[in-house]
Amino acid sequence: MYRHCPSCTRDLGRNEALEHFPVGKRLAYDVVRGRLWALCPRCRSWNLAPIEERWEAVEEAERSFQGALEGLSTENIALGRLPDGTELVRIGRAKAPELAGWRYAKRIDARWRKARWVGGVSGAGWVIWASGGYGLLSPAAPLVVAGALGYGAWARARERRNRFEIPGDDREPGDPPARILKPGELARAILVPAAAGEPEEAWGLQVRSFGFRPLDIPRELRNRALRLALLDLNRQIGKPDHVQRALDRVLEAGNPERATALAIRTLEQGRAWESHLGRPWGNPLALQGADPVMRLALEIAANEEVERVALEGELHRLELEWREAEEIAAISDDLLVPAWIRDRIRGWREGEAP
Repeated sequence: MYRHCPSCTRDLGRNEALEHFPVGKRLAYDVVRGRLWALCPRCRSWNLAPIEERWEAVEEAERSFQGALEGLSTENIALGRLPDGTELVRIGRAKAPELAGWRYAKRIDARWRKARWVGGVSGAGWVIWASGGYGLLSPAAPLVVAGALGYGAWARARERRNRFEIPGDDREPGDPPARILKPGELARAILVPAAAGEPEEAWGLQVRSFGFRPLDIPRELRNRALRLALLDLNRQIGKPDHVQRALDRVLEAGNPERATALAIRTLEQGRAWESHLGRPWGNPLALQGADPVMRLALEIAANEEVERVALEGELHRLELEWREAEEIAAISDDLLVPAWIRDRIRGWREGEAP
């Protein structure tokens, strides 16, 4: 059993999901043809497993895939992830695609833990300084200053990267050619219900900043603006139970657009998904006033369309790679199987009695 990619010699990694084939963190398998590949994370080569080591591993992979959290599927290929992080690429028709919760849960949890760590370190530093213990920090003062400067530079770069530009096609005389919104301005955005006679999925987004007239985000840009706004608002939230309840809300809604519309309807009624107590001040439709579960659900819904497009591109690429790998695997396997056995198996598949 090989453990390195024959093409680039990179270690293929290990998995704990398949007892009979523990090689590789991304595996592709075909139940009908009995193929099993270990995909290289570096050069994307499809490395065919030895024929004597496949059969039990293929059956194992199929059983594991049934309980995996599926990402997306097409007519010929599907992608799923197991609890240990192993990714399974299933060749053949799979069940209908579902919302891939594993894509969001891990990312949100990492962001939340990072925010807690940074907040804890900052709080401890202020407590030591305020209590007169700054003398203890003096030997490390150069490191503290360098860290603060580095963090400040990173924060400014992040702010520039997340700036949002609104084209000024319909600007009034005297207005600048375009309006650039910083993350803090987007965080004060307000959800706008659909107008009378429009479907509830036709919701809008409005930004109200001091010194400017209210700005309606164009329909084609609202999803990106909502993502950036919630990325700033949700940095401090992300408990595992909140994430799971937010995923459940999006799944119950049926699609991301309807999940956002249901959140707007709840806020209009002055309620929240978790506490059922509205915010007693300000605009009830402001994103800042929504409870953590609702804000996380809105973030997941806003990202789902973008994530699906990216995954569809990945699946399309995997399908092209699979077709090439399948041609090579068919030639390789046919060299080991006599022609009369191949004819007999082909007849069984076409419905002939054994």
